[in-house]
Amino acid sequence: MSVKQYIHPRNKYKRPPDYKQLAVLYPEFREIAIMDFTGKVRIDFKERRSLHVLTETLLKHDFDLHVDIPADNLNPAISLRLNYILWIEDLMTHSKLEMEKVTGIDIGTGAVCIYALLLAKIYKCHMIGTEVDKGSIKHAQKCIKKNKLQDLIEIITVNSDRIFKDIVQDNRVYDFSMCNPPFFESEDNDFEKVEKVLPPRNAPTGNDSELKTEGGEVCFVTKMIDESVEMGDQVKIYSTMIGKKTDLASLRRLLRSKNIKNMIWTEFCQGHTTRWGLAWSFLPQNIINLTTAPVIRKHGKSIVGSLKNYKTSITFPVNDKFSCIDDIISFLKVTAKELNIKLQDIPISENNFDSWACQVTARKRSWEHMRRKRRLAQQSALKRVKGENNKCIEANTCAEETSIETGNSAKNSDEESSDKELRDKNGPLLVCKFWVEAESRNNSQDIITQPDEILRIWMVFENGYGGLDALHSLRQYLINKLEVKEKILDNPSKTKRKKKRVSKEC
Repeated sequence: MSVKQYIHPRNKYKRPPDYKQLAVLYPEFREIAIMDFTGKVRIDFKERRSLHVLTETLLKHDFDLHVDIPADNLNPAISLRLNYILWIEDLMTHSKLEMEKVTGIDIGTGAVCIYALLLAKIYKCHMIGTEVDKGSIKHAQKCIKKNKLQDLIEIITVNSDRIFKDIVQDNRVYDFSMCNPPFFESEDNDFEKVEKVLPPRNAPTGNDSELKTEGGEVCFVTKMIDESVEMGDQVKIYSTMIGKKTDLASLRRLLRSKNIKNMIWTEFCQGHTTRWGLAWSFLPQNIINLTTAPVIRKHGKSIVGSLKNYKTSITFPVNDKFSCIDDIISFLKVTAKELNIKLQDIPISENNFDSWACQVTARKRSWEHMRRKRRLAQQSALKRVKGENNKCIEANTCAEETSIETGNSAKNSDEESSDKELRDKNGPLLVCKFWVEAESRNNSQDIITQPDEILRIWMVFENGYGGLDALHSLRQYLINKLEVKEKILDNPSKTKRKKKRVSKEC
């Protein structure tokens, strides 16, 4: 399925290049161009040389950049690179940083140093490109010199075991880092498997050092994250491209495990290909708040949409107290322990990287007793406050006695209720599933927007003698405990249809 409609709105390749014009203007492009019987000009995307000539021609025509792509090196798809670059611009603008004044680091810049060339040419950014391969370094320096960008771009040779440590100087602050890591593991044949199962639409380009790394992109980015923890805010915004959706899931979990909540992710869409961008920062959110930074597109489908069991939900916007799924998970686990409810994690597909599931089993309505105990505690506190205006000691004594009496009363009530439930019913009161999701209010974004994320707790009924009444009772308790202030309709479309029906009757 084509996802080209979701390309960055400022990406000039949102509209396809005019191949006929390129064939007229550039003899080298004319050599690889093919004209069909209708007069339409196209190229053979399964021919490696055609891809290289197309990229070289577009760089010359659209950016006045003159490069030669070595035959054995990776062909940088410009529309994809532009998506990433434009998102970097959005993050810099969001952080109130001027592009012509920023300094960026391109990890693994490659033989063409495409990101550094484009950023320096378009925005006059100062760029530092890092590279391990000596041949790629030599060719990258030729590209920089050929385009007279030596004052803006510097290439640094680094050790393969170090990512930031050979670059970041103690007395210097950098505005951003970016990276397009190798996707595949060096010790397996994932790349060959992908080629066999899904024949590529375009000719494969690139050598093993550009496509493969030990442990794959997860291992590489994990090392990047670990080093970023050591570097801290010496780099204001760290970022990377991710090639696999499941890898994005595990890397976001890794960031959260290191208590890095100031992060954002987006999709990069072009043609039939989707990649992902991930960015994080160690700066306080009052200086740079990535959680509210613009995104190109964040697409997700609810994991419970196809379930036929009765379900209801609690939905509320992301806030300081609950800024991510992990905060909700912690809240639910603590609450379950307080209520003496069994909560068991349920494994779900790795593709659902913005979700978590568990099964909940309740033997009694412990949440209802908790509400009563809370009311009694509030009454006791109120009596103590009133007592301060009269006889403080006597009032406090009275309040304590009242608290003890009401506490015992509640305890006896709990025991009697529990005994009655066990005598009258067999099995659990309520068994249900909780599905926690983070989602966007608009799941089909095709323009740059501020992420308007919401958190949703789906409650899916399974069984139990308490029926739906017990499910809704527990839901109301959680709503009160969550202190949900903004109500978001679970199904706005139903409400709209209902309003229309009423208006017709009127």
